[in-house]
Amino acid sequence: ATDRAPGLHRGRWGFSGWAQHDEAIWQEVKAEAQTRARKGLAEYSSHFYGSDSDARVIQRARTNARLAGIGELITFEVKDVAQLTNPLPKGPYGTVLSNPPYGERLDSEPALIALHSLLGRIMKNQFGGWNLSLFSASPDLLSCLQLRADKQYKAKNGPLDCVQKNYHVAESTPDSKPAMVAEDYANRLRKNLKKFEKWARQEGIECYRLYDADLPEYNVAVDRYADWVVVQEYAPPKTIDAHKARQRLFDIIAATISVLGIAPNKLVLKTRERQKGKNQYQKLGEKGEFLEVTEYNAHLWVNLTDYLDTGLFLDHRIARRMLGQMSKGKDFLNLFSYTGSATVHAGLGGARSTTTVDMSRTYLEWAERNLRLNGLTGRAHRLIQADCLAWLREANEQFDLIFIDPPTFSNSKRMEDAFDVQRDHLALMKDLKRLLRAGGTIMFSNNKRGFRMDLDGLAKLGLKAQEITQKTLSQDFARNRQIHNCWLITAA
Repeated sequence: ATDRAPGLHRGRWGFSGWAQHDEAIWQEVKAEAQTRARKGLAEYSSHFYGSDSDARVIQRARTNARLAGIGELITFEVKDVAQLTNPLPKGPYGTVLSNPPYGERLDSEPALIALHSLLGRIMKNQFGGWNLSLFSASPDLLSCLQLRADKQYKAKNGPLDCVQKNYHVAESTPDSKPAMVAEDYANRLRKNLKKFEKWARQEGIECYRLYDADLPEYNVAVDRYADWVVVQEYAPPKTIDAHKARQRLFDIIAATISVLGIAPNKLVLKTRERQKGKNQYQKLGEKGEFLEVTEYNAHLWVNLTDYLDTGLFLDHRIARRMLGQMSKGKDFLNLFSYTGSATVHAGLGGARSTTTVDMSRTYLEWAERNLRLNGLTGRAHRLIQADCLAWLREANEQFDLIFIDPPTFSNSKRMEDAFDVQRDHLALMKDLKRLLRAGGTIMFSNNKRGFRMDLDGLAKLGLKAQEITQKTLSQDFARNRQIHNCWLITAA
């Protein structure tokens, strides 16, 4: 383009040693080429802009451009897609070229969906009238741009089947709407955000549910954890076309990022299926990244990436607060404790002692971190790794307040017997009664839909139950009244 001969700055050539080489003619040709290159560079009116989030790559690119003699034609910047702006907002129009990540270079699908969705919005809002050409191994990800390709060409990148798609971005004023994809979902999420954001701030909580499959065709849950968002996709039935389900999920991701205004790397995507037994707490990753959040007066650690659950069951928030209000001066027992968040509330509420029991060393260590974060340390706060049912049968201590939230069903190899909460809850209450001090209270909760408390059986044990499920459902879970059931059990 600048009439520059290739290899113009090269110092040595193979023909220099040729016996019939004429150095004078060579210098004449070389001088002519240098003159043409200087003139071409001076007359060249176009400019190039290159960016990458990796500073090392940009440094190498600058070096290569300088060695090629065209460094002044290219402006290099270290920035990611989120920072992309039109360098020529008043014209002329140009062309954007990119080979965005498509799975071989990034292992986070949500980040890829977010990146492509963001790129599409930036192109439509800032690059109207421009051309765009993208090279990718994932046509599905390119669909997140919400742009129609004028042409496409199949190609190979090593063993990968790829496609190059060329687009012309229509001229338009920046779109004021946060999202044009999944518009019904976006509108509902926006409505919920307006309602729950103010409520959560007044309540003093940073973690809450924004959306819970409110619209059947958008079957996801959206939870906020401070400035992070977790989108949980409820696995679609096998009768739903897999490609359509995947595209709808991409649309949901795009709309969520747009409506909530979050950074793409702060959205976590999970697929939730019916979990049983040992799969309930299946490990998904090894990042080990923890985020500190607040819940009323408690500070808690959550992990949004390594497990299906985050370490904090949001639907039990009010139950935990109630335990804190009930615990002053009492000996508190937390069975099937998970990460000990209920123990933290009891400790902050003034419990005389806390005992936290769970079979998982990972979750007990997590519980210890939660307790330490709130200044709850020392001999008054015990953590016990044990099969809760076996421990319960053998324990001979007394407690004033007991919280138990057992799994609906478990057949873990580390437990002596399979457990079914509907079938076995009376036997559970019999063992709990033995540990309950006179005047004490058991808070019993589980997630089995349609659970039926055996009130007659309880009466025979000398116990009575008061259902408090509705009192424990906060605004963000009022749409799903069967997410858990909760009971206060005392001596009859």
